[in-house]
Amino acid sequence: MIRVNCVIQADSPADAARAELERGLVDIHRARYPDATVEVTFQAVAEGYMFTEGQQSTSSIVAIPLGRATTLPEREEFLRAVCDLWVDVTGCTDHEVVVAITSGAPAAESADSDTSTSSDTSTLQEA
Repeated sequence: MIRVNCVIQADSPADAARAELERGLVDIHRARYPDATVEVTFQAVAEGYMFTEGQQSTSSIVAIPLGRATTLPEREEFLRAVCDLWVDVTGCTDHEVVVAITSGAPAAESADSDTSTSSDTSTLQEA
């Protein structure tokens, strides 16, 4: 089972759109990994407990342990899909969502395969 963990601000647009975000995250997974069982959890952080650059944060954090090997292009496409979902549903900017993917299954040997353990993450950054 893949357990997607989302850390969001309480009373934020993401908090209000949990059901839509959950459906979107499950759909993104199923489109790429039809055999995966996905569970999405949300942790709403109260005001005053989450900061960015010393200011009350408006960001969301989405952590996705895939449990399988992925290539860099696969991760980039997956990360982009999750970021686009979050922006479309919540109205946030790309800078207000942090998406991290971890994978742990051995990959076929290639220059762009991820053979990381769960402690390594890949994040999408805009150019």
